[in-house]
Amino acid sequence: MKKCLFACLLVLFAVSARAEGPLHLLADRDFAPYSMVIDGEPTGIDVDVFNEAARRAKIDVNIETKPLETVLQMVQEGSCDGALALFRSPDRERYALFMEATPIHFSDYVLFTKVGDRFPFASYQDLSGKVIGLVTGLDLGPDFAAAREQGKIIVKEYPDQPAIIAGLLGGEIDAFAGNIDVTYYQLKAMGLTSSVVYLDHKLLTGRPSYAVLSRAAKREDKVEIIQALEKAIDQMTKDGTYNKIARRYLLRF
Repeated sequence: MKKCLFACLLVLFAVSARAEGPLHLLADRDFAPYSMVIDGEPTGIDVDVFNEAARRAKIDVNIETKPLETVLQMVQEGSCDGALALFRSPDRERYALFMEATPIHFSDYVLFTKVGDRFPFASYQDLSGKVIGLVTGLDLGPDFAAAREQGKIIVKEYPDQPAIIAGLLGGEIDAFAGNIDVTYYQLKAMGLTSSVVYLDHKLLTGRPSYAVLSRAAKREDKVEIIQALEKAIDQMTKDGTYNKIARRYLLRF
């Protein structure tokens, strides 16, 4: 009887989700190998994982890629249903519902500089007078934000990874903050892996990123969607599907 009731609830949820139309989600177009565009189609670890989770949860989903700054703005406005994948912060929690039970990936962030231009970095005090590049919209947590506000760090923002790498090599900045996987993926594509190196001290270690739904989006099934997708991603992690997908892009999985 309980199994029958559960099956009925799943059918009702699927019908409800279809009635409201496909879930319209955004992903950062400049975050390979987690989200990117290949041959005109959104792809990457996060995109493939989420598409499989949606399939398991019987939810129609449409994923588009945009610059990170645009992604954040559209989630805030409710002009999309949500996004993947974002760091959690008090500011973002005001406009986004986080699928907090199941992170979609974990990130390590470091400072990258030119080979031959390494400098000591153990705390933000060591960055005094340095110009640090940052992709617009990137949230590196409260410690980085406080150091920036207090003037310990001079920050120069860039629209994307290629621009920030060009800024470093052109001498506009002393270093830039980047995700290790994402930055090396980009450097390899640009043939620059021997020109840029990262400093040992990490800005962030193992910080989780989550899929989110927009609080302002006009959908009535947000709670049910979150629960169904969290369950699906958790199952994928446990049954090895997550690592199988990720291994298509990164051998470390």
